[in-house]
Amino acid sequence: MRISAIFSMDQDSIDKDKNRIFISILKSILESYDLNVYKKIFERGPTRKSYCFALYMKDAEFTRDKIIIPNKKIVFKLSTAELEDAIHIYNAFLQSLRKTFKVREYELKLDKIRIEREKNIYDDKVIFTCLSPILIRQHEGDNKRTWYHTLNDEEGRKLFLDNLKIQLIEKFGQDRIFDIKEIKVNVLSNKNVKVKNYSIEVVGNLCTFEMFAKPYILEYIYKAGIGSQKSTGFGMLDLL
Repeated sequence: MRISAIFSMDQDSIDKDKNRIFISILKSILESYDLNVYKKIFERGPTRKSYCFALYMKDAEFTRDKIIIPNKKIVFKLSTAELEDAIHIYNAFLQSLRKTFKVREYELKLDKIRIEREKNIYDDKVIFTCLSPILIRQHEGDNKRTWYHTLNDEEGRKLFLDNLKIQLIEKFGQDRIFDIKEIKVNVLSNKNVKVKNYSIEVVGNLCTFEMFAKPYILEYIYKAGIGSQKSTGFGMLDLL
């Protein structure tokens, strides 16, 4: 399920670490809706979360520390491959409609919420494009040994595919290992972007790529997102 929510702001700018603000809002919405649902999604340890999200800001201007948004509106787009989570998240947003959320010095009001139509996948080849940057993270031991890679080089492309296969094995299990091993990716275009994630500036990838895989795998990636730290506002995809 794909959900689109429109928030209006009390000012025309927001911190570049904007994803963090919307994670706080999402947590607040779910906690006020149902504490058990909140705990299931956010307090079940290191288990990978089922959703990804992206933010759309019309005519946004990026400065050193802020993002200027002339119309003072942000569209929050969320996608999940888990139907139960999707129903709870949508109902939680409905319950919070027209509510104002204060996060640090920002106030954002939830004006509208709707379910977006999903596209169907029948073939074993699709072209994906990014709605939010893809992060390719190499993580060894602790946070002091973490690197972010780009799809513009061979090492980054290999790590991207390796990380994806780990994600899919977690989801589908070893029984689908042969399907997962057959996945192929061809990067058609990529733009490196600097993004803030919890106050740390890292390199992200705004790209378009072909993917060859079984339709059920492509459908899962389309709904669940791709890459590292999907639940913090990265790796949401659309179909071309």
